[in-house]
Amino acid sequence: MALSWLTAGSDPFKPFEFQCDLCGDLHKGSPSFANDAPYSYYRLTKSERTTQAQLTEDTCVINGESFFIRATLEIPIDDAEDPFCWGVWVSQSEKSFNRYIDTFHENQAEDGSFGWLAVTMPGYKRTGEGEPLEHLACNVEWQDKGTRPLVFPHECDHPLYGDVVDGISWDRAVELAKQILHP
Repeated sequence: MALSWLTAGSDPFKPFEFQCDLCGDLHKGSPSFANDAPYSYYRLTKSERTTQAQLTEDTCVINGESFFIRATLEIPIDDAEDPFCWGVWVSQSEKSFNRYIDTFHENQAEDGSFGWLAVTMPGYKRTGEGEPLEHLACNVEWQDKGTRPLVFPHECDHPLYGDVVDGISWDRAVELAKQILHP
């Protein structure tokens, strides 16, 4: 069964939706997927997670020496109103992490930090199958009070960088969404 594309009028930008050839459902809205924790968290045993990690919806600290914040990485979709959104985790220095925590309920829009992407993302890998993107350098642009920061990978030859800069086709967005919805 092939995918059937649905269009909304003649507006050059339309809501993202597709009829899935795997489950038969009509999936509406720009894809948005999130990682529940940084990759390093999953390297710990269940016992270690309770004794060595402090995980919240927005932060993670492991062994008091590895610091992560939750952020959003957006990939534009050609002809779509909204981007493909990924909820990702980014490592932070202790100093940046503490500054982020201390000012989270203030306007942070003029601030930011450096970090390393600390997640796996279906459809994107470093070299080996399932290898995390932990060593993909990025800028983290903090936002208005209480809003998760935005992540922008540094220029490199990784496909994720190209997709963030140039956007992806509607077909590629469908392919990525299907990999996540139907692993």
